[in-house]
Amino acid sequence: MATGLPRPEPAGFGNCGSCAYAATGPAEICYPCAKSGVEPVAKNRCMICDQTLSTPGAKCRNSICRSPHRYFDMSYAIAMKTGPLEEAIHQFKFRGKWGWGMVFARVLNGYLYENSQLLESDAIIIPSPAYVPASASVHDDHARWVVQQAAEEDDQGLPYVWDPPLVVKTKPTRKLKSLGGSERSVERNAIRDSLVVPESARLNGRTIWVFDDVFTTGSTLDAVAEVLKHAGAASVFGLTLSRQPYW
Repeated sequence: MATGLPRPEPAGFGNCGSCAYAATGPAEICYPCAKSGVEPVAKNRCMICDQTLSTPGAKCRNSICRSPHRYFDMSYAIAMKTGPLEEAIHQFKFRGKWGWGMVFARVLNGYLYENSQLLESDAIIIPSPAYVPASASVHDDHARWVVQQAAEEDDQGLPYVWDPPLVVKTKPTRKLKSLGGSERSVERNAIRDSLVVPESARLNGRTIWVFDDVFTTGSTLDAVAEVLKHAGAASVFGLTLSRQPYW
């Protein structure tokens, strides 16, 4: 006698809205599905920022990786920002498709379950701080929304912290991607100066993982890491859904 019906197959990453697991799919189903449908980070990559390198041993083109003044230790990306993942992030951030936040949360949890060796016993995972006006929707704080969803769906005790936040962005700053080198340096410092750690005792020698949807140059992460380390964090790592390929 049959014990139950077979599970339906996932619809494939990018078709999540029509998937049988859209509302209730666990990370154990959604992460392998996403993993098979996105471009993985290259094996031949920078060990600081996960950027693809042209040849083994090549120097990373990202200047922050070679800087003796870098504050973040490393940044890990789950996949490259191409294909269906790039489109999903665009839909999430600019088209109000908040359901993608739930999918990203499952992907994040699945990645951390698979790579549990990354997290030390004193680790904390926080969203990258964003300035969000009081009138904005809770969904507009994209990284925080994903972390909150991931924490609510997590069943293995991942160390998410988002409320109250460990670090707060107090004013808006310009997007770094569109700026030139000198302007980017100035704006990176503006980001640093906009950040406040309400209770430095909560950091106190901890290892902090800062989650965001995209890693481009690392300037934002570095500004956050500077503030966190000055407030008492021992190490700061980045963790992103995607690594922006150089254009």
